[in-house]
Amino acid sequence: MGIPRFASYLHPYSSYTTLGYKNSPCDDNNGDIVHSPKFIVDGPALAYHIYYRLVHRSHATGAFDALPSYHQIGQATIAFLSELEAHHVQISHVYFDGHLPLHKRPVRLGRLQSCLKDLIKIQTKHPKGLALSNSHYVSSSPLTSSQLFDSSHSLHSSLHGLPAPPFLVPAVLDELSQTKYASITEVVPGEADTFCAKATKDEGGMILTSDSDMLVYDIGDKNAVVFFTGLEIREDPNTTRVSSVLKANVYPTAQIAKRLEVPSLLLLAYHCKSDPTLSLSQARRRMLQPVQDASLWQRFKEAYAIKDLDGISSAQSLGIEQRSFLDPRLSELILQLSAAPGNGAINIYLPFLVDDPSRASAWYVSSFIRQIIYDLVAARAATIQAALPLPTIVEFSRRGLGTVPSVVSPLPSSHPIAEQKYICDIHTLSFRLRDAKARFRTISTMFQYRIFALRESYRWYIINSKNPPSRKSIAPTMTGHLGSLVQWEDIHLDAQICSVLYALRMVKQFLGYITVEKSGREGIVELQDTLEDLPPLSGLLPSFVEMKELAEKEKIEISQIVSYIMLFEEAEDHSEAGSNTEAIEKG
Repeated sequence: MGIPRFASYLHPYSSYTTLGYKNSPCDDNNGDIVHSPKFIVDGPALAYHIYYRLVHRSHATGAFDALPSYHQIGQATIAFLSELEAHHVQISHVYFDGHLPLHKRPVRLGRLQSCLKDLIKIQTKHPKGLALSNSHYVSSSPLTSSQLFDSSHSLHSSLHGLPAPPFLVPAVLDELSQTKYASITEVVPGEADTFCAKATKDEGGMILTSDSDMLVYDIGDKNAVVFFTGLEIREDPNTTRVSSVLKANVYPTAQIAKRLEVPSLLLLAYHCKSDPTLSLSQARRRMLQPVQDASLWQRFKEAYAIKDLDGISSAQSLGIEQRSFLDPRLSELILQLSAAPGNGAINIYLPFLVDDPSRASAWYVSSFIRQIIYDLVAARAATIQAALPLPTIVEFSRRGLGTVPSVVSPLPSSHPIAEQKYICDIHTLSFRLRDAKARFRTISTMFQYRIFALRESYRWYIINSKNPPSRKSIAPTMTGHLGSLVQWEDIHLDAQICSVLYALRMVKQFLGYITVEKSGREGIVELQDTLEDLPPLSGLLPSFVEMKELAEKEKIEISQIVSYIMLFEEAEDHSEAGSNTEAIEKG
């Protein structure tokens, strides 16, 4: 989120410092012993930093061509952290947001709308589709150390405004949870910023981030902030005992405040944010005057206050096992559920999907599955707040050319048909999943789930009386054979598939949560068992190139898949006709 130009104002007061050596720690050029620094890592910033390093590395000239896969992003993240450790840097925590406060809503909506504007610009510029070279994402080889830490290259002009992958942060979290970094990784019950600042002040070390907001926190006299883009790995010409040196511009915030002759950077940052046209010297002079808006200043101070987080953990706040690695949006839903009073709103910000903005949002095809999640939420709320009305669930996503809220109303447990509908929907989802798996048992689970998602998308078109995807569009989304131009129909169908698979992931994780809570609801165990083999995001959502390689290896028969997608048995059609939960949006 950051404060405009604040980091650049403070850059002259940072120190270009050697953080560590590769192979063996040794004396630096001044004869001083270099102690191993400790990093507290801003998780979301880490994910975006790695993504942009991969985009920079790509030789692509088109927006679609430059997108790295979730697998590549995950592998590069582990390589990056491993390279830090190889230079004798200790990584003590990697924190991810588990719940953002309500006052961040304008920023979040602004980002969603900004992504939509960028997507519309791309479609306007490329109305027929996006170019795709034969070597999509040219190199799949691991990044070298210099590439991981090189921030000097600029993006090709055609890549500016490219929306990041919708599940970037959850994918990185998935990857970390399967490595040695799982023990230091946590989705926290709040903003990662606050937990980074608190851990740094209590334990000592440096915050590794991309967010200039971190410069404002009181992190202690001997601690500092380091930005991802400021990290460099250089060959050391002065010694043969090491292969490279890790350097960075280090911002010791307390020392910078002393050099600027101000009590702290808090009030200085407030003036810089309140009036972005101020220079640093003007902001310092403004500090000598009384604050004009006392309430605004108070809110600013509260936003950067390091609250007492002792004893607070994701386990205690969410009622689940420690290191559960909940998807951040699901964590946010559960935390709001625990905190929402009667009639309170639970806000869900659906990830921005790269779909066809001239069509109905790709999220609509997974409405039935997300409704199951919200019915589970309603059942859970009834046990927590039995005497209070159910909270309102509000989804924020694209509708037309805007990002708008949509109210989703689960049936209260007291409703005459609530129990029946709830059980029916869970059994229906289980049946559809098992059916797809059984019919295609000889192929990998990734393709089984993708076939299920494709059929759910097709089902949504039929139920909502819309023209379903063409056979021509179905084939490339299953085999990765897209040619040199990816048409918007193909992009949209792929986004719809992604929305279904992500919704399944949310269901699986929420089922784990309520199982721990001993809900005992009928059908939950059955559905949980059915989803047991759902792969992590890197295996669930491969790139088109990765999918092409897998389809050729497994000899996927597209004709069988097309026949299955378009085959609706009479009994199934009849049962669906009586349900209105899938016909949520016809726009």
